[in-house]
Amino acid sequence: MKKTIKLSTLKEVEIEEDNPKPLFEMLINEILIPKYKETDDFNLTINIVLEEMNQIIKDHDLDAKLKLELLNEIENQLDKSIEQLTGVGKIEILFLNMDDYVEDIKKLIISGLDKQDLRNSMAQLIRPLTLFELTELFIYLGKRAFLK
Repeated sequence: MKKTIKLSTLKEVEIEEDNPKPLFEMLINEILIPKYKETDDFNLTINIVLEEMNQIIKDHDLDAKLKLELLNEIENQLDKSIEQLTGVGKIEILFLNMDDYVEDIKKLIISGLDKQDLRNSMAQLIRPLTLFELTELFIYLGKRAFLK
């Protein structure tokens, strides 16, 4: 069954329930990329896109798991669309500096700190990360630990 969905930008996209990819692409191209260019704040931009998705899910009685699928699609699209984004935040978006975080974590662990100081230092290290970035860090660490 096809549905026509109108975004807050007034652009319309037609999707089939079993293929939401055109919706995700429209959200990325019409909302995520322009909002990021405007604000240079990826956290704010992700929240705006997720709120848009929440409204679409509510208005069209769609499955809430589409939010997770949207985040996966954003992650997949960032590698392809990064040249469209400007500003220093693009490194944070791609999280290319994950090796730096891993190295900093390694240094903390081998520094000989007691458990409480280690916890506090780790908390300070990851405090600026968003939930999305933390998740990416855990996935990265898991892949390094289990796929070696």
